[in-house]
Amino acid sequence: MRDKIVVLVAGGRMVQDLQQAALSEEELAELLPEELKNIVSIQKWSVQPTSNYTLRMCHEIIEMAADFINKQGAKGVVIICAIEGLAELAYLADLVWDLNPPLVFTGSIFNAGSLRSETALRLTQAVKAAASGVCTGKGAIVCLNDALYSPADIIRVSGCVSSNIFAFPDAPLAVFSQPLDELIQIRSPRIRQVCNLDLPLARNIEIIDAALGSSDLILKALLDKRYEELEGLIVSGFGDGEVPSSWMPLLRKLVRANIPVVLSSRDPGGLVQDIEDYEGSASQLLEAGLISAGMLTPHQARIRLAVGLAASLEGDALKNYMRGGM
Repeated sequence: MRDKIVVLVAGGRMVQDLQQAALSEEELAELLPEELKNIVSIQKWSVQPTSNYTLRMCHEIIEMAADFINKQGAKGVVIICAIEGLAELAYLADLVWDLNPPLVFTGSIFNAGSLRSETALRLTQAVKAAASGVCTGKGAIVCLNDALYSPADIIRVSGCVSSNIFAFPDAPLAVFSQPLDELIQIRSPRIRQVCNLDLPLARNIEIIDAALGSSDLILKALLDKRYEELEGLIVSGFGDGEVPSSWMPLLRKLVRANIPVVLSSRDPGGLVQDIEDYEGSASQLLEAGLISAGMLTPHQARIRLAVGLAASLEGDALKNYMRGGM
């Protein structure tokens, strides 16, 4: 592995043909240009549906990538995964990746071998990015749409029936120019706060989503039965973070039980703001002890909370971390 770019295959349509059969390491290697074949080592991980991943499994694949660098001398790692979970997995990696060699994530909406397959292009661009030096010391990087992005700058906005599955609120970190596919750096990523984990990632951090006419049935069931198994809760509220007023006493009970409850906005690009004051408003929820997720999406907030708890953060330290500090 020494001085190689390791391509770690974790599944997805990019590495499955039209019959859902996984491409072999040799078949993937043949898709690379000749000048890249000698610098790549393709390795397979546990290939299974994203819906079966746990946060601890996600952390395991990130640790495996780190081992390729620390123990086997790899120059960088590319992780190929299902597009459905790519943004969350890359965001988790960006919170804990403290190595200078790059960690690049990529995937494809379309199966290998289909007319719209991106397998050869994405694989080639991701390996080029990992080998280029442009990604060195910048944490986890996502390679999509002929560009490189920070995981924090990616918002999923549609299903896999569309090529526009993600929105990118900020400019890319770098782009592949035409016609030679050269990598041109555009900007540097924001300063990251890397967290060293003291404990395994939490298993039971759930998301509850406020919708028009939502009842308090799920929260009541949680409090009546198994809330002691809950390690954290993400509340995905309307607009600025509002929830039905009937949720307020139930959320207060969870806070009094020392369960971290984080308030986020369900809107893509939304922001938790305490600008109104009524039962169920963000203002009263934060006063009751909920933790603001700021501009984090509910899924980002869940991952960030899992990392913060694994790093033994609590109280003001945890609140500061969820706002982007340390």
